[in-house]
Amino acid sequence: MEYWEKLSHAVKTGTWDQVAQVVRKMDGGERHAAARRLPKLLKEMRDENEFRWLDQQRSLALLVAGAGTVGGAAGAATWVCRADLRTWVHDDEAARIARTIAELSADRGPEWRADFVRRVVERMERRTDAQAPLWHIVDRLARDAGEEPPDGNAYVLGWLEQGPDPKRLGNDPFLDVLVPRLFEVDGVGERLQWECSAHPRVTTWRSTLLRLTAEGRIERETLLDGCLRRLLRGGRDNALRWFVHLHDLLEPTPAEAEPRLRDHLRLLPTAPGPVAEMAMRQVRRIDENGRLDEASFAEAVDALLFRPEKKLVRAALVWLNTTARTHDRVDATLRAVTALFTHDDLDLRERAVKAAVRHAARASGEARRAVRDAATELPADLRALVAGACGPVEAPAAEPPPVSGPPPFVPAPRPVPIGSPAELAEELSACLRHRDPALPVVERLMAALVEHVHRDADTTREVLTRLVPERLPWVRPHHPIRFSDDPLDWLATGLQMALYPSHRPADPTVAARYSLREGRAPSGPSPLRRFAIWRMLVAAHSVGLAPTLLATPTEASGHIDPGTLVARMELLEEAGAEPAEPDLAQALLRLPRDTGADVITRAERLVSPAGKALAERLAAGAYADPVVTCRGHVLDDRFNQYRPDPRFFFLARVRPQEETGHPLTDWMLRLPAAGDDWEHVPPVSFGNGDIAWWPSLLPSHREVAAAHMQFHLQEWTDESSAGQGAALLGLAEAHGPTGPATAAALAYGLGCADRAERSGAVDALLAFSGQGALPAADLGVVIGAAGAADRLKLNRVVQALTDAVHAGAYTDVWTVIHAALPALLPEPGERAPVGLPDLIALGTQTAEITGLRTPLPELASVAGRGGSSRLVREAARLHRHLTGEGR
Repeated sequence: MEYWEKLSHAVKTGTWDQVAQVVRKMDGGERHAAARRLPKLLKEMRDENEFRWLDQQRSLALLVAGAGTVGGAAGAATWVCRADLRTWVHDDEAARIARTIAELSADRGPEWRADFVRRVVERMERRTDAQAPLWHIVDRLARDAGEEPPDGNAYVLGWLEQGPDPKRLGNDPFLDVLVPRLFEVDGVGERLQWECSAHPRVTTWRSTLLRLTAEGRIERETLLDGCLRRLLRGGRDNALRWFVHLHDLLEPTPAEAEPRLRDHLRLLPTAPGPVAEMAMRQVRRIDENGRLDEASFAEAVDALLFRPEKKLVRAALVWLNTTARTHDRVDATLRAVTALFTHDDLDLRERAVKAAVRHAARASGEARRAVRDAATELPADLRALVAGACGPVEAPAAEPPPVSGPPPFVPAPRPVPIGSPAELAEELSACLRHRDPALPVVERLMAALVEHVHRDADTTREVLTRLVPERLPWVRPHHPIRFSDDPLDWLATGLQMALYPSHRPADPTVAARYSLREGRAPSGPSPLRRFAIWRMLVAAHSVGLAPTLLATPTEASGHIDPGTLVARMELLEEAGAEPAEPDLAQALLRLPRDTGADVITRAERLVSPAGKALAERLAAGAYADPVVTCRGHVLDDRFNQYRPDPRFFFLARVRPQEETGHPLTDWMLRLPAAGDDWEHVPPVSFGNGDIAWWPSLLPSHREVAAAHMQFHLQEWTDESSAGQGAALLGLAEAHGPTGPATAAALAYGLGCADRAERSGAVDALLAFSGQGALPAADLGVVIGAAGAADRLKLNRVVQALTDAVHAGAYTDVWTVIHAALPALLPEPGERAPVGLPDLIALGTQTAEITGLRTPLPELASVAGRGGSSRLVREAARLHRHLTGEGR
């Protein structure tokens, strides 16, 4: 057994090439025997690690050992593709490993190698990480065999990322087979999109393909047809951009574009914007050479005029205006532009009307009649233009239908309690797989853990014992309980209390309590965050001591049903237990604003100090709403190393109307906690999505919760997936008055760069609107102030408000825009914020639809400046509507 001792020693302590040296000296029987013992060795090596994973050196050593000893192709492929052997290595080392494995399998026949390659490639299709060693192995074996490149998308993608240097690509014998497959495999465009912004001197796949085409090594038709085939399959913009760039750099001649006309026309209606732009350029190039028939022209124009991108629609209008006379298309042009007479964009609508007026004199009577018929729904000033060129236009036959409002608000469903230890184990397992659970999920699990350990400790421990080694291997009797802001650590602490009650520490929450009161790391600066950490660590320590937790919410908003809360307090009194300080404080903050008389009477029978405090609070009702005031500040952001200069913030100041008698509660209902007003920006951690659950901590005081989130939302407008949308929806779920703090939270949510978060902000706006609780005027004031200070990107806000309009919030959006414009309109000589013309246009649209004519005197000076800028045109259009000049 000397061979096995040498092999196992090399695997455990050596490198993969030392393992290969041992395998080379083994005969067939020794390799076969070693292969049978490798799985046990792998398990032993994993068990030696606390987290049951292998480092890179050991993973590669085992990879080479199995590839060199396992005899069957199926077994060898299964071994090298094992998930626990996945690791990242540099391409050079991966290539050396592949050459070594090819040498170790040299004595196996070509059928074995072909079968092995096929099986590995099949498994690569199902994997997305650590592919480098596998790709180099199959590539080496395929090239050594002198056969065609392996099938499979994963091999082609590996050829892109790990294959030959593009400078030497022309010498690759696989080139002729693999280049056409670049246009067939999903994922190529995403991997090469970086080339679209690469420096011209950088050697890229795109430049290499163009060079090989110029040299005649690759046919131009291969690339042109390949690009169009890939674009016709569709996909996201980032997946197609590279193919558009390659097609443009090929610069197809009219003779090359004309046979592909049908493909370009098929791209115009629904392809992503950059793809449609490319297709339109090719169609126009064919048209400029006089080779576009009328049917194809009509198909192209119809597709372009109904595109959502204004840039494409404007380009189509320019094309129509340019060719109406030179190509004898006046009648076709007039019929086409009427499609825009009902367009949402008022500028495009006006451009279409002016195009019709411009060419009406050369049009037939039938074409002018079509324009008059389409003009009946236009505003009075545009109807007058059409009438002057095409003849009398009938006024609208009837009043427009009443404007629908936003959809009604529907609260989220209640959380369902966990009914058994088995269900608890199942949900804990799912939560631990997620790795970043939200507080409501953890609260629900922690409450179930406390209750089930109290009711049936033995059964609960039995099911949890099977869960812990799989999901939380570090939960052990003597594992130290540390102060942590990680929700998984809270659950791990609770599990440790449940499974090892005899090893309970005296008080694991001292650090959390200190952090709450002193504002120290690692929990971050937010009082709500520090309070939640303290409460959850206290809750974890309660496992095995208390029969229940008081503060677990019964509503999605974070509220607790008063009757349920009284029942929990009765259970604590029956067990002779007092609730922990943060648990009681949170429970009182989660009381709804109204409580039934029968619950109040029942609470009066409670006898413990905590029970009496609860009875008093139920009788008095929810805490009085603090006074929240907001104003703009320019503050020093000393904690932000990337943007330390003073910047504009729209900040809330919160002061309680009365002392609650509970220091923790008073502290939560006051901002800033120290001092009379904000002096500088506190440290804010970036990308921390836990703000999504902050509103559930103050569900009856959502204006105060919004004030707590103000710095995070204003600092995170350019962050992705930071939880802004969910936080704003949480505010909408909560109760209580709304005001400037809620408005500021919404404003910065509507200005998020992340589309998903911005969509969540729109949903929150609609929820507030559906409740009749949207502080629309305050929202407009914040947008105006922040936009003027260049702290909000208006183009993002306009997109979000447009979505709200499409959902029915016409009146509220008009109120927002009306309040925002005075601060945004520039003085003479000043530059307007980017997106302001679009905001004014949206204001005109909502004002026209609702029929509102709220005066806005600040518009007059901008509207009267003259010139042809879009700002002046949009301001004049809105001014005409508000003053009645357009009627």
